[in-house]
Amino acid sequence: MRRLGPADYRAMPWKDGGGSTTELLIHPPGASLAGDFLWRISMADVPASGPFSRFPGVDRSLMVLSGALELDHGEHGTQLLEGPLRPVAFSGDWATSGRLLGGPCRDFNVLSARGRARHRLSVLAAPAPLPRAQVLVVVCLEGTLEIAGQVLGPLDLLEWEGGGEARGDGVMAVVELTTSS
Repeated sequence: MRRLGPADYRAMPWKDGGGSTTELLIHPPGASLAGDFLWRISMADVPASGPFSRFPGVDRSLMVLSGALELDHGEHGTQLLEGPLRPVAFSGDWATSGRLLGGPCRDFNVLSARGRARHRLSVLAAPAPLPRAQVLVVVCLEGTLEIAGQVLGPLDLLEWEGGGEARGDGVMAVVELTTSS
C-alpha cells in the first residue's frame, strides 16, 4: 500500500504552453508518455479552449473537477461535461478539442496503453465498499477518507490491490487498473 499527497506529484507545462498538468502516478515509475508507460493518472488546469494532445494507442477517461467543458471528437461526436465528477471515456487516437463553458476548468485524466493495460474510472462517496483490482488507486477529491487505517485529505491518494471500505465524509475518484503480462 502506498500513500501519496500533493507534495509527491509532478507538475509540468503543456508542450504548447497553454496549460499545465500535474502527474499523480505513472506506471512503471519513471516512464514517459513517449510510449513506454502502461498507465498514468493526472490532473490538468485548462485556462483556454483548444486542442487536446493526441495519444495514439491509448484509452482515455476524463472528468471535470471544476468548471465545464465540451469535448469535440470530430467525426466521433461530442461529449458535454457540464458538471463535476462525471467520467467520460474516449480514444486517444481521436483528434479532440476542448471548449470551455464559462471559464477555466480543472480535469482529472486516466490514460492506459491499449492492449497492455486497461482502466476504469468511477466516483464514490464514503462510506462505500471498494473494489478489488490488480491495482486500485483512490484519490480523495473532497472531504476526508479513512481506508485501511490511512487518513486521506483532498488530493491525497492510496495505491494498492483494493478491497475493504472507505469511511468518512469524502468523495473519491476510484481507478481500477489491470496490466497484461
